[in-house]
Amino acid sequence: MSKYKMISPAVPNVPWQEGPETFTGAPVWRYSENPVIGRNPLKNVARIFNSAVMPYEDGFIGVFRGEQNNGIPYIYMGRSQDAIHWNFDEEKIPFVDEEGKPFMPIYAYDPRLVKVEDTYYIIWCQDFYGAAIGMAKTQDFKTFTRIENPFLPFNRNAVLFPRKINGNFCLLSRPSDSGHTPFGDIFLSESPDLVYWGKHRHVMGKGNEWWESLKIGGGAAPIETSEG
Repeated sequence: MSKYKMISPAVPNVPWQEGPETFTGAPVWRYSENPVIGRNPLKNVARIFNSAVMPYEDGFIGVFRGEQNNGIPYIYMGRSQDAIHWNFDEEKIPFVDEEGKPFMPIYAYDPRLVKVEDTYYIIWCQDFYGAAIGMAKTQDFKTFTRIENPFLPFNRNAVLFPRKINGNFCLLSRPSDSGHTPFGDIFLSESPDLVYWGKHRHVMGKGNEWWESLKIGGGAAPIETSEG
């Protein structure tokens, strides 16, 4: 029996497929019906991947990296009843600034979706004199308001913790340089208001295995257990 006790709430209605009988490897296996989302999923979008999905109302909602026919990525929103069959909005997410005016990034990719209290936050990588972290918030998935970039370039792979810790927002990120490669470690930063960030702490470094020897980065929102 594991010594860890799950504190994060269980995700409801997650689709599940048992592993193959011959499966003896890692704790995950490939879904037999892949790809879940095929090529050209909607007009002017050639590929959709790097999804961030969570339960919403009576189904699921997600933000997705949609690579357009010209190769430029933007963030698109999708809805699903079962997390497998998806309906996507034809237009990219219409970000606005705090005055309600259109505020679209030049490009946007690798989105994360995290709920903190009563607000949903989208975090992604965008151009800000180089690869940098972009953020926006919504409470209804109709209006998406961009907020201040948390850091200078170069940085990416950012993900918020799903609750405040000691009253502060917490964010994982991966500082890098213009080539994204010489730096590949994960850092933790704190903010009281999503504007001013500090208390930067090193969390995890790249390892020696081939798949983590160059760089690593945060993915989905952290899961809380009795051990932290």
